[in-house]
Amino acid sequence: MRPLLLILPGLFLFLFFNLWPIIYSIYISFTNANIRNFPPPPPWAPEELKQARPPPDFVGLANYVSIFIGPASPGFLNAIIWTLIFTAISVPTKIALGVFLGLLMSSEKVLGKSIMRTLLIVPWALPLILSVVAWRYIFDPTYGVVNQILYTIGVSKPPDWFVDKDYAYMAMVVIETWLAYPFIMTVVMGALANIPRAAFEAAEIDGAGRWAIFTKITLPLIKRPLIYATVMTTAASLQFFLVAFLWNFIQLYDRFMLTYGYYWAFGSPFREYGLAAAILTISAFLISIFMVLAIRISGLMRGMYES
Repeated sequence: MRPLLLILPGLFLFLFFNLWPIIYSIYISFTNANIRNFPPPPPWAPEELKQARPPPDFVGLANYVSIFIGPASPGFLNAIIWTLIFTAISVPTKIALGVFLGLLMSSEKVLGKSIMRTLLIVPWALPLILSVVAWRYIFDPTYGVVNQILYTIGVSKPPDWFVDKDYAYMAMVVIETWLAYPFIMTVVMGALANIPRAAFEAAEIDGAGRWAIFTKITLPLIKRPLIYATVMTTAASLQFFLVAFLWNFIQLYDRFMLTYGYYWAFGSPFREYGLAAAILTISAFLISIFMVLAIRISGLMRGMYES
């Protein structure tokens, strides 16, 4: 009984700050909540205000139907497709870069590894807003380093990475790779630290090349941590939001699932909160399905509860 009493305060805070907002958002998705009726006036408000601003009505599955066959359907399906494309491009890129750097920083032949490791995890340590500001300067259409290089090599009219939707989308891939590779690199270095050096030395004595050692020894031994890192970073790519929001939300709102839901809540003329909640609920459901399938297929939980 005493342990239960000790965990009750923490359990209450968890339910209040985590579970309750989720339940309330799902409830809103079944209403016609918008800027004209939400939030409703408090109970102590004057009766005139309550009559002028009635509470949202329950509309059932109307918002969900609208997502698939209504005015929001083309944009949401487009956002899903572009989110999947973004994930398919960014995940292999950051996995490849993270694995390469992890192998490099685990090599005994590299000098100054402690300093290089510190520099390589800078993207992980910096506040996200500061990172985006730095990248905005790098991609600045007039003074940015990227466009200066493009102009130097003969591109007479470098792209506007903020206004042009496709180029802004390409910039998101670059920034996401830069932000995520330290996580992959750290996982790989941690996995390699637990592999006995004798395995590599024996392979070298047998005449195995670098590629053979990587594919036959290194990769199988770090496979489980690498699968975990891949699943986590894929889920992060599916939830991509803040960088696009800080970069240029107007241009990228229909390229990602979460930014599209945010648009209907805070960018549309009447701020359709109910529709936005439905979009974000479906997005969370799709991401949850991916996580469950990825964990089951990869077998990450296998053996966890075995004695």
